[in-house]
Amino acid sequence: MADLQELLSSISDEDMAKLKNVAESLMGNTAPKEQPKKTAPMLPFDENMMSKLMSVMGQMNKEDSRTRLILDLKPLLNEDRRKKADEAIKFLQLMDTLPLLKGMFGNE
Repeated sequence: MADLQELLSSISDEDMAKLKNVAESLMGNTAPKEQPKKTAPMLPFDENMMSKLMSVMGQMNKEDSRTRLILDLKPLLNEDRRKKADEAIKFLQLMDTLPLLKGMFGNE
């Protein structure tokens, strides 16, 4: 947990703004648009940063032996524990992405 706090504290405001822009681009901006833009929006990341972001997103969906075990046990659990199992899977996937995120925003 200390690694997570260290990682979050090492992210600058500029990095957070870049992540926010990418997230808005990927998720679609929910604010109403006044007029359609004639040019494609430019992301504030270069190809290297986009490559790193794609690897982080891929890691979040990666299945390993730990997540397969939890998924195999889910049908045997009651509804409350199924929700906790889903949260545990998300937590494990997040923890697997920390080294990638640290490489992106840490001292390179």
